[in-house]
Amino acid sequence: MSSHRLIREGRRNLGMSEQQFADAVGVTRGAVQQWEKPGGTAPKRSNQHRVAELLGISVAELVSGGSNTGQGVSMRAEVPLVSDVEAGDYTVIDNFKPKGKFETVPVSVPVKRHTYALAVQGDSMVSETGDSFPPGSVIVVEPELAALPGDYVIALDGDGATTFKQLVKDGGDLYLKPLNARYPIKPLGDAKVVGVVREFSKKFR
Repeated sequence: MSSHRLIREGRRNLGMSEQQFADAVGVTRGAVQQWEKPGGTAPKRSNQHRVAELLGISVAELVSGGSNTGQGVSMRAEVPLVSDVEAGDYTVIDNFKPKGKFETVPVSVPVKRHTYALAVQGDSMVSETGDSFPPGSVIVVEPELAALPGDYVIALDGDGATTFKQLVKDGGDLYLKPLNARYPIKPLGDAKVVGVVREFSKKFR
């Protein structure tokens, strides 16, 4: 796939207008139109990293038109919906060589090799104020992102069980906080954060 098609299709997969994409990269709409036009100009080297990051591909794939991915950007518009077990061992997920055994869900965030989606279970993240994640909600998780206090995260406890909570900091200590006040806040302790939630969607049918 040529680089102009890669950018055009990638932008559409993200649901962004030319202007929104231009704003996200930090260029004019006219520049984006040039990039997407057959025979137009390619992004300057100074812009390539940001364009590739938005599309969820490497600079090499952008410059080569995605030829080394086989499927260009379109395959990255969705990620596999996995079980808790697979979320705890996320390296079994490879978006660059999809196995086809997973149901997939559409996303609008950049997708890396191990990005995945997970269905929320239980009501520990249900809140009557602010953010709320009812059972059955689908969350999109990025394992290759450093977690910061305030992020919603997937953590793996000492027994290898996954849990979905908010990471909070009090003093110098980190805690896993449920949004439902009926559940206790627990110290992060031996648990390990294995993913940061990037997106949330609710499937009705």
